Amino acid sequence: MEQSIAEFLAHLADRRYAALTVRAYRDELQRLRDFALGRLKRAPAVPRDLTPELLAAFAAGRSLERTGERGSRTGARRPISARTLARSLAAIRCYLGYLERRGHAMGPVRSALPRVTLPQPLPAAHAEKALNGLLDSIAAAIPAEDARGLRGLAAAEILYGSGLRVGELAALERSRLDERRMLIRVFGKGSRERVVPLGKRALAALRRFWAAAGGEPKSGEPLLPGRSGAVSARTLERDIQSLLSRLGPSAATHPHALRHSFATHLLDRGADLRAVQELLGHQNLRTTQIYTHVTRRRLKEAYARAHPRA
Repeated sequence: MEQSIAEFLAHLADRRYAALTVRAYRDELQRLRDFALGRLKRAPAVPRDLTPELLAAFAAGRSLERTGERGSRTGARRPISARTLARSLAAIRCYLGYLERRGHAMGPVRSALPRVTLPQPLPAAHAEKALNGLLDSIAAAIPAEDARGLRGLAAAEILYGSGLRVGELAALERSRLDERRMLIRVFGKGSRERVVPLGKRALAALRRFWAAAGGEPKSGEPLLPGRSGAVSARTLERDIQSLLSRLGPSAATHPHALRHSFATHLLDRGADLRAVQELLGHQNLRTTQIYTHVTRRRLKEAYARAHPRA
C-alpha cells in the first residue's frame, strides 16, 4: 500500500494539485494505512485488502475521533467536525478513483464510505461602507516607507477587489499581471486558470508597496515579494487579520472574509450570479449561490426598516 499511496500522491503533484491538498491527502491515506495495519496485523495489500468492511470500519472510527480544542487550557476534547470527516473521506474516494482508473474494480468499496452532510453557514461578509472606509483611511495614513504595512494594504485591496484566495495571491508572479488591461491571470483550485480584473486602488497600493520594497519585481518574480522570495500565505493571513481587526472585536478577520465581501457586494449591486461564479473560480454554480442568501437577508432587513407595512 505504501507504494500505491506514493504513486497516487505523485499523480496529484503532476496534476498540479495544491501542495496543501497533497499533504492533506497524504495524511488521510496514512491514517487509512495505519488503520488497516492494525486490523490485519500485516502490511495491507492493494487492492485486495481494501474491502467494503475495512472502509466502513475506518469511516466509523474516524467519525468517533476526538481532537483538542484550539487554544484550550483545559485540554478539553471534542469530536472532529463534519467538515473534517468529509475532507477525510473525500481523500479516500479520490485515491479509490485513482485505483479504479488503473483497472481495479473499486465501486463496491467506494460505496461503503458514507456521505457526510455539511452545515451551510452564511459567508462572513463585511459591511460595504465600513470596509471601504477602513481601506481608504489606511491608504491615507500609512507612511510611504512602511513596506510591511503597504504590502498588507495591497493584499487586502487585491483580495477584496479581485476576489482571490490568499493562497492564490501568495503564488502570483509579476508576469500574471497585465497592467495595461488591468487583469490578473490566476491559477485556482484544480489548476484551473481564470482571468479577473484588478481595480485602480489595488494597482495603486501595489505600486506604493513596490516603491517601499525597493522596486517593481521582474517578470518571473513574486507579485508580493517577501524577505526571501514570495511572501507566504500565512504571513499574508497575519497581515490581513491585523488590518481587519480595526473593524471591531466581532469582525471576521480571516482573509476569506474579503473574498466573501467581494462576492456579496457585487451581488448587492446587481451583478449576474454566473459572472460572479466565473470571477470566484467556482466550478459549480451551487457553490456561488450561497451568497444569494446573504443578499436576500439584507433585502429583508432593508424592507423591515423602511416599509410602513413591514
